Amino acid sequence: MKTRLIATAAGLLVAQAASAALVTNPDDPRIWQGATVGTFAQLYYGSNTLANRQLVVDNKLLDDGIFNSTGFVGAAMIAGGGGVGTSLDLTGTGGYAYGGCACTPAQAGSTIDNTWVQTSGVKGVNIWDFGFQATKAAVFNTIDHGPLPLEAIESTVYLSNDKITWTQAVVERVWLEGFQPILGIQWDGFVYAVGTGTSATFRYASITWGGPGGLQADGDNEINGIMGLQGDFTPPPLVPEPSTYALMLAGLATVLGIARRRSR
Repeated sequence: MKTRLIATAAGLLVAQAASAALVTNPDDPRIWQGATVGTFAQLYYGSNTLANRQLVVDNKLLDDGIFNSTGFVGAAMIAGGGGVGTSLDLTGTGGYAYGGCACTPAQAGSTIDNTWVQTSGVKGVNIWDFGFQATKAAVFNTIDHGPLPLEAIESTVYLSNDKITWTQAVVERVWLEGFQPILGIQWDGFVYAVGTGTSATFRYASITWGGPGGLQADGDNEINGIMGLQGDFTPPPLVPEPSTYALMLAGLATVLGIARRRSR
């Protein structure tokens, strides 16, 4: 009884994992803003063949779902400048339209919304701090024209623990529907997660336009923000405020006291 109660209380400290909607059919006929399973087979494995489409499925590259950012915290952009902007459509009717932003690059790059920052093409210039040791990172890009998914995944992400030595990240998963709940919003889509390809963790990320990890290099990118993930693509355990801890402990003590009296 006590063990179950303690486990239940501890579970309140951990964010729930988001359910995946992985693409499991190599011949899936669906099209996402002009992209198909075959498009990703071509871009990541060299050609659109059944064998390579099967690799897309086997490697769990594509998730036909919305990235639910509940429980996640955006990484803080702590270095670098760049152009900023605001994607205007929030209803699914305005296409790729965008305008200016009355914000700093750090503000635009640290929030997961409709504002974005363009980064340098040199690693180590634009840097984000996850605030914890992440195993993977979700990159939220903003789309302002086609072709897709090239215009969405047009950056290279580098990972580090000291902001000096950088490891190039690899794309490990793509959420085809982006993160906005309205599916018709065209500037949103193809949120992607990167990692080192190992279980190694990292504290910082640097993002460049183009480079060896980008699907294209046309001179700019639009980064909405980035978030650190655990190895299973879930948020890190939540760390409640001291007052929250006190309330939880008081509640747990009450429950344990009731259980003790009943056992007597």
